[in-house]
Amino acid sequence: MRKPLLDHQPHIGEVSLSVLIGVANAIERESVQRYDALAELMQRRGDAATAEAFRAMRDEERAHVDAVEHWAGALGQPVPDTADFSWWLPPEMASAWGDVAGSALLSPYRAYAIAADNEQRAFALYSYLAAQASDPAVAAQAERLALEELRHASLMRRWRRKAWHRERRQLLPPPPTVTTQEALESLLAQQESGIARRHRAVAAALRTQGDEESARLLEDELSTTPLRPYVEEAALLENAMHGASVVSLLVWAQEPLETLSETLEAIMRSSEGHLFTAAETALGRVVRRLGRLALQIERRMRT
Repeated sequence: MRKPLLDHQPHIGEVSLSVLIGVANAIERESVQRYDALAELMQRRGDAATAEAFRAMRDEERAHVDAVEHWAGALGQPVPDTADFSWWLPPEMASAWGDVAGSALLSPYRAYAIAADNEQRAFALYSYLAAQASDPAVAAQAERLALEELRHASLMRRWRRKAWHRERRQLLPPPPTVTTQEALESLLAQQESGIARRHRAVAAALRTQGDEESARLLEDELSTTPLRPYVEEAALLENAMHGASVVSLLVWAQEPLETLSETLEAIMRSSEGHLFTAAETALGRVVRRLGRLALQIERRMRT
């Protein structure tokens, strides 16, 4: 069964034209501010591609703000203050971004996918307002806004498809099938070996930039799993990190831990008993490591 677009029905009284304009203005202006802040955050984290994706969405939403003002003017209505209507917006629209803003796995594809979902939520909100409006003229305007949000969602999906084609060679493979604790232990050993190689390389790069504290943080978290020599991979890592900022290096160290956490969550969804408990325990360790690393990223972003 498909999950509803909105977790809860909005608590809005009489749906007047003024209310409708206020909600529309709040949605578009909140989106502009959110995308602008996320673009700045991604730029500071060294992810230029995702920052550019958010700037593209911000510019699109700015055009929507202008369209709302033009629409209100054509109806002879003032545009209410955004603060009076922000609290009416579905909280899922903001929480979707809050859940992934600090993720090293947030890419243009994922950003456009979340944006498309939020446009669908806006469609659901306007559909609800149309159903609640007692004035047929107001209901017709709400339906017009709902259809416009579907158009926005279609645009985000087109951008998402283009991002998919650009990123598909770098997309993560599907999680492995793990049905026994022995298979889980083998998987963890393999993943931890890769994480350790990545973190050792990043720690060395951090030292060249004088960040001994961050380098030691990564080394303290290293797995004791013996490493096989990967000379060619080490050279690739060094080339990839050349000229990267401290924040970008730390985000790069965060990436394989997030990948492992998603793999363990997938295993937990399809397992039970001792295997579930073992995967849950391993996930707890990974989450603690991610938390310490996320805190260090935040410190470095502030300085």
